[in-house]
Amino acid sequence: MKDVIIIGAGIAGLTAAHELHKEKKDFQLLEPSYRVGGVIETLELNGNLIEAGPHTFSSFSADVLDIVKDLGIQDELIEANPNSKKRYVCMNGNLMPVPANPQEFLQSELLTKDAKWTLLEEFVLPLVDKEESVEAFFSRRFGRDVLKNLVQPYLNGVFAGDVKKLSANAVFPMLKELELKHKSVGLGLLLSSLKKIFNSRKPMTLHSFKKGMEFLPNSIYEEVKNKVTLSVKDIEITRAKDFFIVTFKANNKTINYTTNSILFAIPANKMSEYGYLFPDEYLSDFKSIEYTPVATVTQVTDKSNIKTNLDGFGFLSTYEVQKKLLGTIWTSSIFPGRVKDDKAILTSFIGGAHFKKISELKEEEISNIVSKELAEVLGISNPDLLKTIYIRVYEHAIPQYNMGHLDTVKRIEKLMDTKYGIFFTGNYLRGISINDTVKSSKSAVERIKDYLKTVVKEEEVLVK
Repeated sequence: MKDVIIIGAGIAGLTAAHELHKEKKDFQLLEPSYRVGGVIETLELNGNLIEAGPHTFSSFSADVLDIVKDLGIQDELIEANPNSKKRYVCMNGNLMPVPANPQEFLQSELLTKDAKWTLLEEFVLPLVDKEESVEAFFSRRFGRDVLKNLVQPYLNGVFAGDVKKLSANAVFPMLKELELKHKSVGLGLLLSSLKKIFNSRKPMTLHSFKKGMEFLPNSIYEEVKNKVTLSVKDIEITRAKDFFIVTFKANNKTINYTTNSILFAIPANKMSEYGYLFPDEYLSDFKSIEYTPVATVTQVTDKSNIKTNLDGFGFLSTYEVQKKLLGTIWTSSIFPGRVKDDKAILTSFIGGAHFKKISELKEEEISNIVSKELAEVLGISNPDLLKTIYIRVYEHAIPQYNMGHLDTVKRIEKLMDTKYGIFFTGNYLRGISINDTVKSSKSAVERIKDYLKTVVKEEEVLVK
């Protein structure tokens, strides 16, 4: 009998497999696709190395770096161009640098003088100890300009969501904690900054791998591939008295496993396929997690066509009804050696909460929208000079941490702690970054280990 059957071989499932492998647990990982890694995918197109999913992870990603160390692949790490720390906001068609320090903030044109004075009032505002939307929280404490010109663009890049629906407590938990602890977010940030200075914390660096981000999931796969089954079909899970029977097809054969526990490392919107395994009230929690559609569009052009200096990571857009582009990553500026010297690679994102019909459009339509808007921002004389080399539309791209999300997560975690034998991990729980997803899987494995101890004890009692 297996200790665990893992469903899903994205970074969440692979992390769990890695941790279970370290603990010498008996597991099997099942993946419906022909490959591992999920949305982390690196492609080589016409001699250009591009990312279909996440482009980087930060040096603050301790859990990811732990896995890198475990696998012994530190030599494969590369650092991004230092200039990629620069970020821009596209406001009214103009690119404006995101302030990197207080002096730049005071000089920034992203906020009016009145808006900057309003920030000082934040130090004396009364705290609010309840869940708020992102819109309500930032409007209350920092004013509408900060919300519109800084927070909304940032969230375009992270959630592609609606600030009226997103929960500040779930999306910005640290800021809410600072408000409760110091009665002022600004004061809390100031004290935190001083603490970092005294602790001499190194500045953040962006990382990837020489062969791209997919090198990480592929490396984990190489470690545990004898316990991974790809191209799995027709997975059926039956609960016996105190264990599970998992049946599936692979290579035209029907295979059966018995297992003490199941770990679902799949998106929340796919959990309804297995809702029969647990009480109905929990299924409604998974169904309540909304996903926004997003298309990623990678384009190439001659550097000479661009009138803007691509000296940063890219830009994110403020919300404008007539504009659809969420933002663009200046891919060739982050890791220059991955493209030809005379070419620029640009990866744009479109869709989200305010443009859900993106999933209904044809690729040519999507490409045309992006080319037109991006040409205007970067000063490219003709949109046709942008050649689209890759498009992918994710109908369920990003889980939304809307109001009530933390309560939903607590109920899901309660289900994992009821000794029911079913566990969950993924970016729909407590953070959508790679590091947060890895952390979620490590937490799930700890829960599984505790559960397996109770199973072993029960078996020992039966033997006696």
